[in-house]
Amino acid sequence: MARNLLAGVITVDDLPAATAAFVRRQAAARGYEGDPLDGVTHGLRTDEDTMERLRSGPRVEHHTTELLLSPDLLVIAYRQGHDDRYDQVDPAARVSFHRLDQLEVAPAATGLRPRGTGGVPQGVLALTSTALGTTRRTTRHVPTGNAPEVATFRAALEAAVQLACR
Repeated sequence: MARNLLAGVITVDDLPAATAAFVRRQAAARGYEGDPLDGVTHGLRTDEDTMERLRSGPRVEHHTTELLLSPDLLVIAYRQGHDDRYDQVDPAARVSFHRLDQLEVAPAATGLRPRGTGGVPQGVLALTSTALGTTRRTTRHVPTGNAPEVATFRAALEAAVQLACR
């Protein structure tokens, strides 16, 4: 299976209108007071294309993950497909909200690690928290790639987490 990751900086204005509305509805449903998109200081979008060769021909899947950082919250929005239809949200779209004072960011991987050796592979952001509306603490691995924008976002996230935990 071939995989291609492309990461770039985004702002709240870069979100499709339907996605922004979906994020706001989900935040309200999970008890977050206010607009979760207000005060976003950093944003990162990762577009991931995977291609699998089948007998009937190649199958290509597209996934988009957006990470939006505000002074007290990390929003992770995930959807499949391309943004061809800005007026509709992907039925499989998901969003999670993580309070920074409850978030742990795993150290960045250095070098390649063989499979099965543990640790976080390069190009992945590992986040542990109890997301809003849930009761279990879980770890989420978000594919980000290794672009310079990813390092900038990671540094801002780590600084915001440290500040929130003081």
